Amino acid sequence: MLRTVLAALLLSAMAATPSFAEDVTNNARIVCDGNEQNRDIYLRMWKILFMDRAGERAAEFYAPQVVSHNSDAGGPGRLVSPDDMAKMWEKSKQVDPGRVLDDELVLCAGDYVVVRTTISGTDNAGIGGYPPTGKPYKTTATDIYRFENGKVVERWGNADLVNIFSQLGYTVVPVGLAPPPPRRSAE
Repeated sequence: MLRTVLAALLLSAMAATPSFAEDVTNNARIVCDGNEQNRDIYLRMWKILFMDRAGERAAEFYAPQVVSHNSDAGGPGRLVSPDDMAKMWEKSKQVDPGRVLDDELVLCAGDYVVVRTTISGTDNAGIGGYPPTGKPYKTTATDIYRFENGKVVERWGNADLVNIFSQLGYTVVPVGLAPPPPRRSAE
């Protein structure tokens, strides 16, 4: 009898475990309204691309053409391919191998997954034409992904760059008032 009860409890616990829990450790608060498939895809994408930065696997998560509305060089409204995304992840891993994204909140409803994250890294490449400072930084970001047929087809994202600039010791001045960044010597 005890063996039957223990087996039932074990099977119940296994059935209650989300499919993504086996290979992903994301400590975010996750709230989904009926589309667990997109949640699971995002969580695998977070682990494989955002944390491991295995750019060669970008095509598993991104449609052949993705509309990028990001505030960085990947947007706004630019069409990007899985190859473009692979190059971005590979460069990211080269420049800042210790960078970490800690998701705080993951919301999903319908075709959308919205993520609030904290990014911790080191300025090893320089920003805005300035030389690298080697200083650590920590900031927040929000990303939105729209999925179709199990792949990202649209993305929006922004990070608090002013916070990063401040931590690295840069003075943020309105456009037109700031001197141009120093020119890099030809190497």
